[in-house]
Amino acid sequence: MNKNSNLPKIVSIITICKNSAKTITKTIESVLSQRCEGLEYIIVDGNSNDGTQAIIKSFGKDIDIFISEPDEGIADAFNKGIALSSGEIIGIINSDDVLLQGVINRILTYFTTHPDTEVIHGDVLLYNDANFIKRIKPPKFWWLPWRLILFNHPATFVRKHVYQQHGVFSKDYKLGMDYDLFLRWQRAGVRISYLSEPLAKMQTGGVGAQYPLLSLAENRRALLKNGYPRLLVEPLVELQCLLRFAVQRIVTIQNFCRYITKK
Repeated sequence: MNKNSNLPKIVSIITICKNSAKTITKTIESVLSQRCEGLEYIIVDGNSNDGTQAIIKSFGKDIDIFISEPDEGIADAFNKGIALSSGEIIGIINSDDVLLQGVINRILTYFTTHPDTEVIHGDVLLYNDANFIKRIKPPKFWWLPWRLILFNHPATFVRKHVYQQHGVFSKDYKLGMDYDLFLRWQRAGVRISYLSEPLAKMQTGGVGAQYPLLSLAENRRALLKNGYPRLLVEPLVELQCLLRFAVQRIVTIQNFCRYITKK
């Protein structure tokens, strides 16, 4: 474990990873290029064996905390990073995502000028390799779960006391832990602010896309657990299924067009 503690930490950025050698360099660089006083960068690795650890170590002391050990899944890795964090504000950016330039300063400014805000979330730009697909944003009334994703955790920043008061990610979910967490925040009355601007860039093909039926089933379970009536939840899950299918079809068409163009 590497740790630099010369300065008090204001914001902690967490990256979790496992066998992410192909993508993690861009993720790390997107955070370190915004290095400012009080920024803490934490990487939690799930015991990678594909060269990921060597890439992380090559950044030396620029990574404030680095651990590599087996975990119990995504939620467990998230929670390890939160437990290690000393910042007043916590953000999570996965190892195949990129934090857009200027975001850290933007977030710090917003929290400073809006001291009552406890959670900030914004939009995500979805890409298939270098091909832009769509800008993911919540619906007009973002607090209603009409969309496939209520919020995007790569574009979400949280005051640490929210985790301390309302709990961390539930290990009962393999994929729907962020969905459940946001619903819990809503029920608890956490003060959430939405920024109508992109904060992160995300690639298609994540774990949720690889296991869409499990992801949707866990979203359904989270909605029911957090008090939404079954008569509302069932059509919601069907709608989410259609939305996910539509995105996957867009990716398939883009890949086909690229293939034809290359030929």
